[in-house]
Amino acid sequence: MKVPYSTIREFTISEMSADAGRKKPTRDFHVIRTEEFGDRQHMSRPSRSAHFTIALITEGECRLNSNLIQYSLRKNSLFIVPPGTVRQVQERTENLNGILLEFTKEFLIAAELHKKHIDAFTFFSSQGNPHLILQNNEAEILKAMMLFLLQRDLAEDHPFRNEVLHHGFNLFMFELAASFQKYRGNETVKLTRKEEHLMSFMKLLNQNFKKERHVQYYADSLYITPKHLTKTVKELTNKTCGEFIDEMVITEAKILLDDPDMSVGNVSDALHFSDQFFFSKFFKNHTGVNPSEYKRDLKITFAKS
Repeated sequence: MKVPYSTIREFTISEMSADAGRKKPTRDFHVIRTEEFGDRQHMSRPSRSAHFTIALITEGECRLNSNLIQYSLRKNSLFIVPPGTVRQVQERTENLNGILLEFTKEFLIAAELHKKHIDAFTFFSSQGNPHLILQNNEAEILKAMMLFLLQRDLAEDHPFRNEVLHHGFNLFMFELAASFQKYRGNETVKLTRKEEHLMSFMKLLNQNFKKERHVQYYADSLYITPKHLTKTVKELTNKTCGEFIDEMVITEAKILLDDPDMSVGNVSDALHFSDQFFFSKFFKNHTGVNPSEYKRDLKITFAKS
């Protein structure tokens, strides 16, 4: 039986480490098994982070929304989440488990992956396909390497802990790159014109949705007509440009409202609405509740958890 959920919190690496019961939460790198989290409710609320996440599903299934695109993940699924990606587990089986390897840009730089092979890691781009389904033996190799990194990350008394972590991380990254070359090698071919327009629209939307909510702006930026852009996006995704824009704004609004230090007025200003009344009306039209009610319900939920 699958369990439906609604929204999730935003976590930093330190917060996730602490939530998993780590005595010394790390700031730039960690490996965590999902079963370490006692409460799975946080998985179903939208979040964004400034770090990279590599997830390997070891058991169960889930339906994941990543930057408004839906993916179906199952055992041996490997999924890449670049910084800034909005993700949400919308549905999952009760036995869903996996391993998460997360790291910051600073850790990636410190690991000093050889620049000669930098083109092998284009799968971290937000424009790439982030999902692979591996063979059992391929998944077992990556799983073993992730668990090794987990053990070394927890070994605070190891005299060469940082060196082992960086070298082990590099080995893992090259195995990961090999998997993407195997399954995504054909994706280096040139995108169709429609696909280019879709990718450019999504990139522009991610950068400008807080200020620009009119299809005309995005069409003008791509030097095409709003009608052509809308038709292209609808054909490739079954969603209109307007639906993507509204979903992006609502998702961001939920993330901001989740912050106890952000008032409804602050959120309205951050999203560049003309006033709080118009923001509240927009939010209620898309969610069924006004921002104050949504924020109140979040407090009640956390008080009970």
